[in-house]
Amino acid sequence: MMETVDGRLIVIAGASRTGKTAFTVQQVKDRKRIIAWDPEDQFSTLPGWKRITTRRELFRAIESPNAAKLAYVAGGNITEEFDFWAASAFFWGRYYGGCVAIAEELADVTTPSKAPGNWGILLRRGLKRGITIFAISQRWSEADKTAFGNASEYVCFRLSSGLDVDYMAKRTRIKSEQIAALQNLQYVRMDAQTGEISDGTLKFIKKR
Repeated sequence: MMETVDGRLIVIAGASRTGKTAFTVQQVKDRKRIIAWDPEDQFSTLPGWKRITTRRELFRAIESPNAAKLAYVAGGNITEEFDFWAASAFFWGRYYGGCVAIAEELADVTTPSKAPGNWGILLRRGLKRGITIFAISQRWSEADKTAFGNASEYVCFRLSSGLDVDYMAKRTRIKSEQIAALQNLQYVRMDAQTGEISDGTLKFIKKR
């Protein structure tokens, strides 16, 4: 029987400036090959990351199996650029032995329906090729259901509205009271496979 090292799909929710990006940075600090969709230009400012702004530059970067931390800060039509980024992440992971793909602000480039285009391919086919995906959104009621429904785990930070709290509670096994009580930098984490729920607080935030 063929053995594979599968990736994981981590769905992260939370209002702006509650700790989502800092949490993700901590989770991937020991990974060598990372490709991020970085519309807020955050990952690109971190030590060791390469800021990429064109398709040509990104394509050249993924032609190598070498270690790299790539932050794609795209202009123009962000929906089309996101689709290109997702195709690039899948290619890099499929042909060069897995990687980490980080997608920020998903509500800006997806809808609550089926995951579009290459993002859908990355979600459905990437995990078994060793790609670990961090899917991040402030409001998951406005982002795609494919990522949310296929998650390996959910991480929830403080949310801005009761509607968002209710949405996360109904679609996970995390109690709404636990989500509503969160403060900035606090999170609740649930393993979708085992149902195990834990909480935590970020201990360190990288100052910019």
